[in-house]
Amino acid sequence: MSSSTLRCLVVALCVVVLLYCPMAANGEQGLAEQICMESFEDKEGCMALVKQADPKIASARSLEDLAQATLEWAVSKSSEAQAFLKELAKMENNPAIVQCANFDYDGVVGSFKSALQELKEDPQTASYDAKAAGDGPDCCDRGLASANINNPAVTALNRQIFLLSNMAFTAVSKYSD
Repeated sequence: MSSSTLRCLVVALCVVVLLYCPMAANGEQGLAEQICMESFEDKEGCMALVKQADPKIASARSLEDLAQATLEWAVSKSSEAQAFLKELAKMENNPAIVQCANFDYDGVVGSFKSALQELKEDPQTASYDAKAAGDGPDCCDRGLASANINNPAVTALNRQIFLLSNMAFTAVSKYSD
């Protein structure tokens, strides 16, 4: 193989790699990171959430894919959070924690599920439901504070679910525009 043929092959290979890796080639962020940087006051918290997110979120190429993946992950994470809170409620038997587990997080999980079901048929309702999911962690935090309960694990969990609600709301809103 001549050196000019080899050079052409290497150049062609480089072009193919660049075409199939547009984020790396352009130094661009993924859609989820763009949403964090454009729409969030707590950019660092949002970026940390994206880093631990389902890989489908980080690799989403369209707003529809991002909204779908974010809502799917939100349903999963909020269900896990509720299971954790229910176990904590059994162990501590504190009315404020029971309220978080059995009322506040019922609303969170239900809102995320509803948003996921409505995404394609009614994106505006889906964005409302995604935003409403953030009410649960806020109510849980207030209930724990009024009962003078300081549990850093629950506080961190509520913050994560609140950020996830905002992320889902933003992704769905941008998709529905």
